[in-house]
Amino acid sequence: MRVDEAIPQYLAYLHSVARRSPATITAYRHDLARFVSFLDSDAHLLLKDMTPPLIEEWIASMRHLSTPTVRRALNALSALFTWAVRFNHAPSNPVDRVERPKATLRLQPCPSCEQVAALLHACHGTTEQTALIAMATSGLRRAELLSLQWPDVDLTKGRLRIRGKGDKHREVLIFTELAAHLHTLHVESDLPRTGPVFRGRQGRALQQSTLQRWFTLWCQRAGLTTDSGHRFTLHSLRRFAAKQWLSQGLNIRHVQILLGHNDLQTTIRYLNYHLDEIQHAAQHVDFGLSPQ
Repeated sequence: MRVDEAIPQYLAYLHSVARRSPATITAYRHDLARFVSFLDSDAHLLLKDMTPPLIEEWIASMRHLSTPTVRRALNALSALFTWAVRFNHAPSNPVDRVERPKATLRLQPCPSCEQVAALLHACHGTTEQTALIAMATSGLRRAELLSLQWPDVDLTKGRLRIRGKGDKHREVLIFTELAAHLHTLHVESDLPRTGPVFRGRQGRALQQSTLQRWFTLWCQRAGLTTDSGHRFTLHSLRRFAAKQWLSQGLNIRHVQILLGHNDLQTTIRYLNYHLDEIQHAAQHVDFGLSPQ
């Protein structure tokens, strides 16, 4: 099978069989298109003719890109070959024999309680406030927030049923702050039994572009922008939730389940503490070794 023939079939497989999220499929499509662009006139080559040296040339051509971007592109290509090997379209995965750029551990931005409070104060209306609180207390991803339906909300049990990445489902907790806002939003929406929880001005499901625009305005009103742009992203609110859960007494396994991570190591890397945070948390530590 040729490379340019394999990619559309693989993406269709991700959609119909693997049931990967639209965001994941879009990212894979983008990264694999980058590989086809690199091959140029050689895109008609067979999968079995792809070699480690050729892939290393591709890596070299991406030297202007960040390491995480290059690693993500290689992951997409490796996944394509894993699929191809499984269905006998290729004898082996050449990406397995390529040395990848080393990952760099970056401290991800996480707002403080005061900064999240400032963002909340910058919201206009119940819908905006509820959206922010859902991400900052229940740790919802952007896509999970936008896909939330009223039947997924159980205020009696204090739980949300979440449609997560890869068509996976999980339940998360509704904490006190969110429960109050969801109740108010439900009443203001005329107590709907079905349909999306978060809607735009015209009553349609809230769009990603609208949510992003809201967040940009919240940051501007709260004074959380810099000359180079925003200090935080929507995903920073999910990180904030995870750190608050841990600091308020939940253990790392609880946090993993609430975030929907398959691998505990992902959760550990996800939290990423600054040394200042660790020093503040360790102030009470006493080893009892003071001289008598």
